[in-house]
Amino acid sequence: MKICAIIAEYNPLHNGHLNHINSVKKISDAIVIIMSGHIMQRGSLAIYDKWSRAQAALNCGADLIIELPTAFSCSSAERFAHSAIYLIKELQYINMLNFGSESGNIDQLNYLANICQKIDNTQAIKQYLKKGYNYPKARQLAIGPNAELLSFPNNTLGIEYIKACLNLNCKISVATTKRHPNDESNNIVSSSYIRTHMNQLHKYVPKTILNLYKYPSIFPSDLLFYKLRNMTIEDFYNLPDVTEGLEHRLYKASKNATNLDEFFELVKTKRYTMSRLRRIAYYALLNMQKTNLPKYPQYARVLGFNQTGQEILSQLKKATNILVTPNFKIIAKNFPYSSSLDSKATDLFMFCQKNKKPCGLDYIKKPIIIS
Repeated sequence: MKICAIIAEYNPLHNGHLNHINSVKKISDAIVIIMSGHIMQRGSLAIYDKWSRAQAALNCGADLIIELPTAFSCSSAERFAHSAIYLIKELQYINMLNFGSESGNIDQLNYLANICQKIDNTQAIKQYLKKGYNYPKARQLAIGPNAELLSFPNNTLGIEYIKACLNLNCKISVATTKRHPNDESNNIVSSSYIRTHMNQLHKYVPKTILNLYKYPSIFPSDLLFYKLRNMTIEDFYNLPDVTEGLEHRLYKASKNATNLDEFFELVKTKRYTMSRLRRIAYYALLNMQKTNLPKYPQYARVLGFNQTGQEILSQLKKATNILVTPNFKIIAKNFPYSSSLDSKATDLFMFCQKNKKPCGLDYIKKPIIIS
């Protein structure tokens, strides 16, 4: 049985994603989605809750939705990719991966992934880091003319998936589907474009799932900024991604800025990407600490499935050594710290609704089941 994984955020799922799912269905027997929960990779709150997004994916042709834990969903591209591939490998029953990329050429991406593999954390990159460049830019400069593909975010993430497969000895078939630029004439645009044009949502998402997109989140700007203003230098130091004395810069900015945007402007340099700084703000709000973060995902929380997905699920449970379950109470009992981050992220999302919802929904929400 050909079971293909897609690693996604679906923030929100749109017509381009539907095209991707449909193309993967032609070459596989089933699709498993590894999907972020309520905090996104580049440091933002999901626009819609994870259960609505899971149902959207199932309605569009996916068979099984598994949540990528918050400890990994909000992280660098390398950690995000590494953890998702680790989950795929541990689930053992998945034998394919297909990701969208601007390139659409798996040979090009494999070639560049191997170059990145050889030079990552070498002196070739460190010389540019010393000049104040952030890691992604330093890597591009170290590679030279061949690094043009790394200027595109989905290429970069795809290369990290390939590297993770190499590092973890994950022997699945990896392919890519070309992502086309925004094409408003065919109602295909990026998720980021949709999030800034919510009044046009109906044009860019499949009509069959439009009714699921009812309650968008509200950006918690003041909440994030209040948390940052009340932190000590030691508090900043303990956050993931805070290195090289960045805690002093963060602390100074938190005392001098008058709003979140100003805080980011005061901290930002060419050494620190905005995505990294936004992630740090969410780490602070969720009380994440670098010393407590797990190295790998410890469980696979099931968000939803259809009949085919249920059959796959029964096979996964037999084959894997990690906990696979939709029951969050069992996850929380076995993995209290990592699961607490998932619960905090959900509580934050529900607080950032026009009509706020109570805490603890992870414990009572049942998986989405499509018969």
